[in-house]
Amino acid sequence: MRFQSLYLHAFFILFSFGVLRGKEVFFNGKDLSGWSAEDMSYWSVNNGAIVGTNGEQKVPGNQFLWYDQKVQDFKLTLQVQQFPFAANAGIQFRSERQPNGSAIGYQADIGKGWWGSLYHEHGRKILAKNKDAKGKNLKSEQWNKYEILAVGHRIWIAINGKITVALRDPIGELDGQVSLQVHGGMPQKVIYKELILERNPKVEWGDMNEKELNKLLTLAPKGFVKPAKKK
Repeated sequence: MRFQSLYLHAFFILFSFGVLRGKEVFFNGKDLSGWSAEDMSYWSVNNGAIVGTNGEQKVPGNQFLWYDQKVQDFKLTLQVQQFPFAANAGIQFRSERQPNGSAIGYQADIGKGWWGSLYHEHGRKILAKNKDAKGKNLKSEQWNKYEILAVGHRIWIAINGKITVALRDPIGELDGQVSLQVHGGMPQKVIYKELILERNPKVEWGDMNEKELNKLLTLAPKGFVKPAKKK
């Protein structure tokens, strides 16, 4: 019995470690189980991808589809396609869902002139801009690979394998939810697929180690800090 108890104890330690460090396919490719929105009519699943649109109609205000579980340190990898390319969208992370469905927190931006930039929704606004303003590394109205690595107060973003943001943000949020956005305004469609979340990832990127990635970091601007909730 003692041997069996030790075996089970070891199994659960390894299992827990795997859950904490493993890759998490947090969209099943079939339906929006585990996701929610203030108005689900803007969101659907088609050919294994999440689609955000209002059809041929304008989108009356930003719409967010929320992953129900919170994240802390993570790496998120996904593919994004947008029609028309002049539209705007984004990926919220470590964000707080408001009662009306809006968001406060980090947004990895999507949109002509903004792909790969880091925005702070309903807060400090632009934190870091992708220097590739002309989008030379982007594929217009095609699939673009988007990656976000957030560990502690360090954030890296990459588009199609090229790092666009490397930021140290000492006053930024350390946990919160992930959300996909379709931006208010022109008729548009944004498609997200192959979403993979890795919790507590190693700080590495391709052949770059943590020391090399840290050298790329710049300091985020200060500004709006959400006041603490009253007890």
